[in-house]
Amino acid sequence: KVEEYFSGLGINVPDRVNPPDHFIDILEGIVKPSPNANMNYKQLPVRWMLHNGYEIPPDMQASIPGTNPSSAGGASSSQAHDAGIPAQSFAGELWQDVKFSVELKRDNIQHNFLNAMDLSNRQTPGVARQYRYFLG
Repeated sequence: KVEEYFSGLGINVPDRVNPPDHFIDILEGIVKPSPNANMNYKQLPVRWMLHNGYEIPPDMQASIPGTNPSSAGGASSSQAHDAGIPAQSFAGELWQDVKFSVELKRDNIQHNFLNAMDLSNRQTPGVARQYRYFLG
């Protein structure tokens, strides 16, 4: 029903184009939605959440035209906003955890490569010694 949803927003797939690829390109901002759609690619995920009745994370509420992010999130979000503590959605927390673990793994890999022995000046064994290793 994705094609029906996007066509209801005024976004139609051109002829001879794979619909999923076209929708992904629009969601990534590579292809602009048709001019009669009256929206940009940043508003599409929020509209999808509203269409399906999902709760909108506070960090995404800023992309809803005509709403105030501090008032659209409910009492707990506005209380956290008034206290100076930014409210973060589950998706935001999950993204931060994934980002942290990827950075940690990247640092470990870089550390291992930087501490590797320099083998550029080594002398490789001759054919007889390699054959002896092979038989041994």
